[in-house]
Amino acid sequence: MVYDKQTLYMWHVNRLVEPNEKTKDEDKKPVGDFHFHNGQWILINRRLPGMFEILSDGSNQQIPVGQYVPLTEGRRILLSTEDGGRLIVVQLVNNYTV
Repeated sequence: MVYDKQTLYMWHVNRLVEPNEKTKDEDKKPVGDFHFHNGQWILINRRLPGMFEILSDGSNQQIPVGQYVPLTEGRRILLSTEDGGRLIVVQLVNNYTV
């Protein structure tokens, strides 16, 4: 689950990185962020050279540092190709107020 201006860190990107007192300073720097921009959710890649979208035909398309990817239903985003790297599968849920 994400919210506007939420920050992504290395412990979100790789399951082998843990946020604790032993976390390296480099891993404490933001690597991406989520925004609700012009009526759509996006993920901006700030520092991940190995971020890829996995396309429906199985091929990969790199999401370069400084670029963004729209978060649309079913989109698959590989945050890291390293051991422990995580995959995002986008699922959009309507927000209703009662």
